[in-house]
Amino acid sequence: MTTRRVRGPSAVRNLSTMAISLVGVLFLVPFLWLVVVAFQRHGSLELAGGGGFTLSNFTSLFTGGGMFLQSFENSLFLAVGTTIFTTVIAVFAAYPLSRFGSRTQEYFVYVLVFLTGLPIIAIMIPTYDYFVTLNLINSRFWTVCFMTATALPFATWIARSFIDAVPRELEEAAWMDGSSRFGSLKRIVVPLIIPGICVVAVFTFVNAWSDFFVPYILLQGANSPASVTMYSFFGQYGVNYSEVAAFAIVYSLPPVLLYLIVTRWVGQGFALRGAVKG
Repeated sequence: MTTRRVRGPSAVRNLSTMAISLVGVLFLVPFLWLVVVAFQRHGSLELAGGGGFTLSNFTSLFTGGGMFLQSFENSLFLAVGTTIFTTVIAVFAAYPLSRFGSRTQEYFVYVLVFLTGLPIIAIMIPTYDYFVTLNLINSRFWTVCFMTATALPFATWIARSFIDAVPRELEEAAWMDGSSRFGSLKRIVVPLIIPGICVVAVFTFVNAWSDFFVPYILLQGANSPASVTMYSFFGQYGVNYSEVAAFAIVYSLPPVLLYLIVTRWVGQGFALRGAVKG
């Protein structure tokens, strides 16, 4: 008579750990190549060689005629502007969706979900035509407005889920004390959904910061962000991998720093302050 050995929770846990470790290694190897090649004089797709250690790839970014600094400023303008507009509008749009029930509310939410999955290329051709017709092409502000419009459906959907978790009784107590609906939103709801606002802000910033297609179509020349400027390193007769790697490392710092700052800020107990009167 044969017996089967039943794998316990420890075996499943070990398999999960191995799978996660394998995925981590697969993500770590390209990053390792990026760091090593950025400090080589003549980097290539191979880690060996490269002409020795140097910092010139980083210094050339800040002394090469100001192209990197200008593109970095453009990226900050687009990402920060899109993040501020999207976060503020999403909170105001999500509040009535959460608090004012109607027959068409759920259908509107389904439309938001549908717009979230709509590929941006499907609307870029008419958008480009509108921008050219209205003479808005190569305008950073109007590009921010368009990026805000494309980011709003998903941002509103996320913000609504966080507002749904806020008990209505807290707002009703504030109304009994004479607060207006806007006052309860400002003093009760918003402090309680600070983590949700941070999620919307970080998600929007990362997407806007890394967006290539929209700025590539709507912006030109000196108004191009860093994501588009990086494309210029890929020449017809070769690629300077060391400069590309150095550019990519510096370019990836703002989203990482924002994530670290927001994570530390949210962890200080901000989610409980809205329920305290005064």
